[in-house]
Amino acid sequence: MWGTLGMMSKQPIRHFFTNIICGCVYNKDDRKKLRVLLNSPLVSHLRFVRADMGCKIKKFKTFIGYQARSLLIGVNDKYIYKFPLRRDNYRELAMREKRVTDALGAISPLYIPPVELLNHNGMLVRKYDLIPGRTLRQLPVADVLRHKQKLARQIARFLVDVGRCDPVEIRDLKPDPDMQPGYMRGWCQGDICDNFIVNPETWDIVAFIDWEDCTFGDFSHLLDWDQRSPARELMAAVRAEYKKMYDAIPNQ
Repeated sequence: MWGTLGMMSKQPIRHFFTNIICGCVYNKDDRKKLRVLLNSPLVSHLRFVRADMGCKIKKFKTFIGYQARSLLIGVNDKYIYKFPLRRDNYRELAMREKRVTDALGAISPLYIPPVELLNHNGMLVRKYDLIPGRTLRQLPVADVLRHKQKLARQIARFLVDVGRCDPVEIRDLKPDPDMQPGYMRGWCQGDICDNFIVNPETWDIVAFIDWEDCTFGDFSHLLDWDQRSPARELMAAVRAEYKKMYDAIPNQ
C-alpha cells in the first residue's frame, strides 16, 4: 500500500474501528494483514525512519512479514525497515540474521544484503537495502521455463558455494558445531521461490534475501517438485546443474 505522510491521520486507530474495517474484508489472510497494519504505530515508525534517513519520505510501501511476525516498510525505493510484531524471540532472530549475513555475504556468488540493527524505543529494528526485482514465484511460469537453464545455473552455483562453506563465525549456530557440509547439506535459507530476487529484463538473479530462518542441514527438500515450485522443470534443471558442479569439485 503506497502512501504519503500527508495522507495519514495523526490520531491512533482504535480497535473498534479496526474491527469495523476488517469486517468488510472477506479474505481471511487479507483481513489478518490489514488488522496488523491498522493496529501498528505506523506514524511513529515513519518518524523513526525519517530521522534515521535524514531526509524527507517521498513514498513508502508496507508489507506484512512471514507469519505476521513483522511489519516491513519500504522507503523511497531505497531501504527496507523491519519492525517486529511478535516480541518473543525477535531480538535473537535479528542478531542471528546479522551474524549469518555478515559471514555468508563474503562467500555467496549472489548479493546478500547486509543487515543493520537500529534501536527504536528499546525495539531492535532491521534495516536493509531495497533490492529491485521480482521473486521467482511472482514471475510467470512460462517465462521462467524459457529461462530455466540460466536461472538453474545461478541457483545451483549459489547452493554449491554457500552450502559447502563453514565459516567459523557461525559454527555455533549449527545444530552440532562438528557437522560438516556435503552433498546438498550445509547452510541454506529455507525458501528458494520467495527469496531469490530476479531482474525480469536480464534474468540475472540479483540478490538472495531474508536469512532469518537460515539453517545448517539437508536442503535437498528445497528442490522437491511440489505445488509451491514455480515449475517442476526448473527444479529438475537446478538438481542437474548442482550435481554437475558438485561432482567437478576436486578432493571433495
